[in-house]
Order: sequence, then structure tokens, then C-alpha cells
Amino acid sequence: MTGRARELAEVLKRRRINVACLQETKWKGTKAREIGEGYKFYYCGSDGKGNGVGIVLDKNLKECVMEVKRVNDRIIVVKFMLEDLILNVISVYAPQVGCDERMKEKFWEDWDAVMMNVPVNEQVFVGGDFNGHVGRMRGKYERVHGGWGFGCQNDEGEALLQSATAFDLAVVNTWFQKNTEHMVTYKSGPHATQIDYFLVRRSNLKNIKDCKVIPGESVVSQHRPLVMEVAFTIKSIKGKEKLPPNIKWHRLEKADLAEEFRNAVVDKIIEMGDMNERSVNECWSEMAMTIRMTARRILGESKAKGVIEKETWWWSTEVQEVLREKKVKFKEWQRTHENNECEKAEKKNEYDAWKKKAKKTVAVARAKAHEKLYDALDSPAGQKDLYRLAKSRERMTRDVSKIKCVRDGIGTVLSDDVRIKGRWKEYFERLMNEENVWSGVLHNKPVNEGLVRNICVDEGRKMMMLSVYLEP
Repeated sequence: MTGRARELAEVLKRRRINVACLQETKWKGTKAREIGEGYKFYYCGSDGKGNGVGIVLDKNLKECVMEVKRVNDRIIVVKFMLEDLILNVISVYAPQVGCDERMKEKFWEDWDAVMMNVPVNEQVFVGGDFNGHVGRMRGKYERVHGGWGFGCQNDEGEALLQSATAFDLAVVNTWFQKNTEHMVTYKSGPHATQIDYFLVRRSNLKNIKDCKVIPGESVVSQHRPLVMEVAFTIKSIKGKEKLPPNIKWHRLEKADLAEEFRNAVVDKIIEMGDMNERSVNECWSEMAMTIRMTARRILGESKAKGVIEKETWWWSTEVQEVLREKKVKFKEWQRTHENNECEKAEKKNEYDAWKKKAKKTVAVARAKAHEKLYDALDSPAGQKDLYRLAKSRERMTRDVSKIKCVRDGIGTVLSDDVRIKGRWKEYFERLMNEENVWSGVLHNKPVNEGLVRNICVDEGRKMMMLSVYLEP
């Protein structure tokens, strides 16, 4: 993912992908960030040198997130709600074939714990690099293996099939008949294997419309993206409401516009005449309306197309052209026949050259985009912009941006606004009127038996208990 986040967002938008499971991201930390085109990336990594998993959600689904569980740098779970449907998306990166056995056992233990904690009434979608071969033959795993796999089964692939059988998960790749190019998920030189899989509950197989590999995308040269098409029977997902246009107050920094605005407002106030006969509220309302109308006429309004992501200003036409050419060279290299070694090597060299050029172009464009910010840091206005940018980035790194649901007294998830308000009313009525008999010591002094009313104030992960002691 290093240096490829914006390119990935462009691919996801062009392919109309709503959710993406990523492995071996090699990003350090446990955060979330915007990567462009409205996509949000939830990731978990350790040292930044290896491993790392993440999940990308589009602009609509990222507003529906209920919970993000980062188990370690090999497993991450994102839970979100679509109307009354709760989905768990899990991104998995299993240890390679040559890794230590204890590492493999630890991975499968963590995986079992995650799956056992998913309620039966919630849907599960697993996308992962399991580094195993389930093979072409179904064998004794006909319930979870569809019979359209690739290659020969190995020990790691059998471990995956055993786990899928235990949790009644179907390996989706094997349930669709495809040609070889649409089954191979990893290709390096003459070696071609199938190690990436989608898993869903057997009861949800009917919702899967297609699952295949897209060999033409060049975000990474060896791993190929695997795409699964899922259909749900739900209401349409509501996007963000269109914001009203805003006045461009920042244009007051220009001296000529500021002078014109000042003169226009003063002239308008003079035309309003004596305000002594009016109330304070009437005077304030009229002056505020005058200022806003004058500002719209002189300063103009925004088009309310949404916030431009400042971190992706470097995504210019030049950068897109270079990346597009890199993709063309990648396809030419992939389409060259294996028997023609000379032409294959030539196309590979051309692709490598364009890949280096693309990386350099991205680095130069990003440096130029940030140069203006760096030059303005010494000025008061630049420091304010930096502070606003820091606050904006902090907001975007939050896992859950909006609370879309609550649970009732018996644990049922409520998503309707009316029922949520009713639940909050019921909760506070019980909380503020519940009385308990308490006896103990307060500040090392005996306290007579009295009434205690506990108020719980939830501050994110902190829980503060405020106690009101009432003497009998």
C-alpha cells in the first residue's frame, strides 16, 4: 500500500467495488484514513516491514460502520449495518508455507476465536490470502468445495477446508467454473497458483452472483485482484445529504474584495436609516441578512460538491496518464505468450521502467502539492490551516463516525430512528429513577444505610461513575 493508496482508490471506483479486503499492506499502526474517491481504509499493522491487513469501504458503507476489531496484523474485522442487515467483513492473511508451525497454530486459534464470536443471525464475508491450495478435486469436502478449484491440494489448503467445514463456510472461488486466467490469484514467472479465497456461509451462497480474478489490474504485479459480486434484498442505501452552498469568506483575504465588501455593507447600513425605533432582534436580523446578501454577491458561493481531500491534490492529469500507461505495459507483458521468452523479457523490462517512472511521478507530484503548505507554516494563517488539517485528519481516522443503531433490553439491534429514540428514553428513565440500598464507607468514614443513585457517563471507552449519596 505504500504509495499506492490513491491508485487503489481509482481502481475500486472504476470497477465499482464497494468493499475491498487487503493483505500484506506493510503499514504500521492501527488506524483508519481516507484514500480518495470517498473510500476509507481501516488497517492494522505491526512493524511496517511485513504482514498487515486492512479493509476498504466506499463513501456510503463507511457511514454504516458499527465496530472495528483489529485482532492482530493478520486478522481484522469490520462490522456494519445495511438497514436491518448486519454484515461482518473479515480480512485474513495466513502464514506462508515455510513459516514456523507455532505461528500457524496461533493464526488458526485466532481465526477460530473470531468466527465463534460472530452471532448466527449476522452475515459473514471473508476475503483473505490463506497461502494454501484447496486444489481442483473436492474429495471429502464436497459441502464447502464447489469442485472448480485450481492445482493440487496441500496441507495449508486442507487446513482451510477443515476450518470451513467446522464453521459451515463455502469457498466461493470453487463454486464458479472459470478459465485458468480467471482462477489464478498469484502469478510470478512460470509459477501460477490459487491462494486467495472468498468465504461465506453456505446459506448465503444463493446471494453470490459471480466470483473471478481480474488479471488486467496492475496495482501489484504478482497478486491479482479477486472480485465477488453479491446481491442483497434491502432498501437503497442513502448517501450523504447534499449540503447547502457556503459563502466563500476566505476571499476576504484579498484586499480589493475586502474593500468592496466593506463599502457595500456600510452603504447598505446607511440606507437602512435610524435603528433606534426597532428592537435589538430586528436590527440584528436585518444587519445579518444584509451582510450575507452582500457577501454572496461579492465573494460568491461554493457549489456544495463536498470537501476536496487535501491529501490527494497531487492526483493530477499527468500522474493519471503515467499510471494509465503503466497499466497498458502491464497488460502487454501479461498477454505475451510464455514460449516467446525474448518478447516476454522485453515486455517485462518495459513494464518495470514505467513502474519506476510512475513511482517517481507520484513522489514529485506529492512533494509539489505539499510545498505550498510547508512554505506557509511560518505565517499565522499557515499555522491555522495546519491546525484545521490536523483536526480534519483526526476526525477521518475515527473508526465509527456516526452511531446508526443501539441494542434494546434483550440485545436486539434497533436501526429505526423512532425506536432508537424510544430506547434512549427508556434507558434514561430507568437510569435516573432506579434506587438502590447501599451501606459502606465513604472517605474512610462510616456511612449510614441510604439511597444511592448512580449515573453512568460514557466517554468513548471510559466509564465514569458519579454517585449521589442521600442521607435517610
